[in-house]
Order: sequence, then structure tokens, then C-alpha cells
Amino acid sequence: MKLLLIGNYINDQQFSINRFIHLMEKGLTQRGLEVRRIQAEPVLGKLYPSVGGLGKWLGYIDKLLIFPFKLRQSIGWADIVCICDQGFSYYTPYLQDKTHLVICHDMLAIRSALGEIPENPTSWTGQQYQSIILKGLKQAQHIACSSEVTRADVLRLAKVAPQMTTVVEDCLDEKYEMMPKEEAVAQISKFNINPDNPLLVHVGGTQWYKNRLGLLKIFNYLRQQPGLENLRLATVGKPLNETMRQFLDDNNLRQEVIELVALPDKDLRALYSIATALIFPSLQEGFGVPVIEAQACGCPVFTSNRLPMTEICAEAAVYFDPQEYELAAKIIAKNLLNPEKMIEMKQKGFSNAARFTFQRMMESYDKLFHKMVGEVKD
Repeated sequence: MKLLLIGNYINDQQFSINRFIHLMEKGLTQRGLEVRRIQAEPVLGKLYPSVGGLGKWLGYIDKLLIFPFKLRQSIGWADIVCICDQGFSYYTPYLQDKTHLVICHDMLAIRSALGEIPENPTSWTGQQYQSIILKGLKQAQHIACSSEVTRADVLRLAKVAPQMTTVVEDCLDEKYEMMPKEEAVAQISKFNINPDNPLLVHVGGTQWYKNRLGLLKIFNYLRQQPGLENLRLATVGKPLNETMRQFLDDNNLRQEVIELVALPDKDLRALYSIATALIFPSLQEGFGVPVIEAQACGCPVFTSNRLPMTEICAEAAVYFDPQEYELAAKIIAKNLLNPEKMIEMKQKGFSNAARFTFQRMMESYDKLFHKMVGEVKD
């Protein structure tokens, strides 16, 4: 089978989607599919490579006006075309005569544009852009959703028939497993982290739904709990913004928070392996890959009592309300200070993470692709 993957525009800096597409390319090739990948390339965007300002507008021209010419020339080769992120759904009108599907990781941007998420107001131009994406999603032949909560949003907003959707949960990258302590300590020694002190880790960007300021507020309350005065926090992802840094300064926490930007996989794996726990207070998610990465590395997980985190972690995490900061800190502290509970969380985490294997996700997509082109895959 010949599979054409449509990837993301490099100037958009969507690193998690890049990683996902790389896994798709690797895994489906291993299963015997002939895979090619194309994406909108910076043409005008070369003049001003940026996710904002003039670069954003030049990127729109590259993606919406220039790339369709390349797409039309490329699709004839393929048996099936896979749009690897719902953010590129505006390409479905060019695929109406070709077997195709869209992979939908979440509907958060579309929901924000529709006014469903007041915490994340969308500009008028952003609303128009998301409207084009939603219109394209409605024209998709099939939609693969990363979780049940994402599927529910797709059915409600795109108004497609249930049989046009399939849930294929995201997976762990195969490299995520617990690293021996001595190796992990050596790997992170460059970050000035004392492995003998309790350490919480958060992995995520600065998007509103990651609730990073809320994370810092919870951490501030945690350090006020008896027995946790030496607790530190490592934030992995993009740098904290000025509001967050000001909060740290106001509460004398600047030295207690370690910012780790663009961490390589090996470093992140080591960090998970020596951390006391992952704290993941997201308000919304499409899936929430860090929770299963952490569990696979033996790192207990504290996360929001909201879907899809409760769907993904089941009974293998401790949950809290991500907007009740002081109460969240008390719940987390109670468990952090209970060695038996932490061992139990660690063991349950290993078992839970084992459900989300790379091979399982690849098998699911392989079978779905064959079904769509009318072939039976044993």
C-alpha cells in the first residue's frame, strides 16, 4: 500500500506533531507500507520565519495558496492520504476523489474560536482560520481521534456520522522506559539537580490549557506543607513567560524552579526516572502524552481530574482539581509524604503505560488504512 502523509509547516514549530509524524513514518514503513511525506514548505515564509506577526501571514499564503499545487501533483501516487493533524483539514477539498482521513488530536483551537473556552479568546482572524479548518474537517472521509473526549468533540462540532470516526489512542515512543538510577543521575548532572531532594516535573508548553501559572501556584502551596520545604520543580518545554517569572519572584521561588528548554528525549527520560513525580495540571488536553511517558519511566503521576487524563490514566494516577490550587497541594502532599502510596502509584503506572505501545498504535492505523482502501489486514 502507498501512503502519503501530510505533515506540518516547519515555521509553525509544532514539535509534538513533528514527533508524531516521525513515529507514523517509521512504524508504518516497518509494517510494509510504502510511505511518503509532504508538507507546506516556507516559500514566502523564508523571508520572515516566525509563528507570529508578518511571518504568520506569510505562512498562511504558503499553506493555503502555494502548497495545494504541490499536493495536487503528489496525491496521484498514493492509495490513501493521511492528514496528520486536524489543523491541516483545509486540504480535504483537494482529496474528495482520493481515499483519505484526518487525524484529530484535539478540538481545542476550534472550540476556542467558537467561544466555548472563555479562558482562551480568539481574534477575529483566528476565528476565520479555525472556521476554514472546521469546514475541511466536515468534508473528511474519515477521522481518527486520539481519545474518546476528542471523538465526542468531533461528533458534536463537525456533525459527522459516528461510523466516520475511529479512536486510535496515542502511544509511547519506544525509547521511554526507566533508566537505571546511576545512569539517570549522570545524565542530568548538568542541570544542577540534587537527586536526593524531592523533585516534581512538569512537561508542556505555554498554551493556556497547560495551566502553567496554576502549576506554579500549586507548587507554592506545596512548599508550605510540612516536610516539603526542600521540594523543587523542573519545567520542561518552552520558557516561562514574564507573568510566571514575576510570580516566582514575588514568592521567592526563582531558585526552586529549574527551567529546561527543548530537552532531548534521553535527558527527559533520565529526568522522569529520578523525579519524585510528574505534576500535570492541564485544564484541557487532546490526549496528554507526558503522563504515560512518566509512568513508563517509573514516575508517579498527579494530574487533573478531567478528561482525557482520567481516561488515559484510569486508576494509575492521583487526581485533583487544577483550579483549586491550595486543595490540590494538600492532596499531592498527602501522597508525596506516604512512601507506600508512592510505590503503589509507581507500580500501577508501569502497568498502565504498557497499554499504550508503539506497536499497538501502528497496528491500529495499519488496519484502518487497509479497511479504508478495501483490503483485509490480518
